Amino acid sequence: MKRRALLAGIAATALVASLSGCTLASALTPPVESQLYATKADASGPNATISIPSFVPDDAVMIRIKQNAETGDAILKWDDPAPEDMGAACDPPATDVTAPLDDTWWPQQISPDSVACIDNWHVSRIGSSFFAWEYGSPAA
Repeated sequence: MKRRALLAGIAATALVASLSGCTLASALTPPVESQLYATKADASGPNATISIPSFVPDDAVMIRIKQNAETGDAILKWDDPAPEDMGAACDPPATDVTAPLDDTWWPQQISPDSVACIDNWHVSRIGSSFFAWEYGSPAA
């Protein structure tokens, strides 16, 4: 009798583990997607899988974006051959400049003094490159 209960318990545990495998895999490997676009036109073309914000200038090149599909967190980088500052001072001021995601192309450090806000994005210019990030909302 004890053996049957033990076997039933093991079978139930195996069933629960197999059914929750997708959830566990999602937790270990969140649904993060990256995209590289040569130009802004490419970012709106038929092969574009992640949309970029409208404030990215038309002459932007080497546009990189990484986004977590569950949370909406995103980081974005583009180069501009004729860079101009953009955005307005953040309200409240940006003191935490830690982006919600990271990648090899993301700078190690961003000065809070260089951060402006556009829509829901924080934007910083370093030379002719712009780095932007957006905090999504936690999944329900």
